[in-house]
Amino acid sequence: MSKRKKNEEEINPKKVLHMFLPIVGAIFIAVSSILYILYKSWSNKLYFEKWKDYEDCGV
Repeated sequence: MSKRKKNEEEINPKKVLHMFLPIVGAIFIAVSSILYILYKSWSNKLYFEKWKDYEDCGV
């Protein structure tokens, strides 16, 4: 019985990879999403600053 528990509790590289790969993937997706949102807001700000002088012209 104790031998079976010992085998289940062993840590091998494949098991560690299977444990941490979803966590790393979720962190990567979250950081990518935040960076995309920041980039788009920065891009929109620059776009509206560029064209704000033309609002009065009616163009």
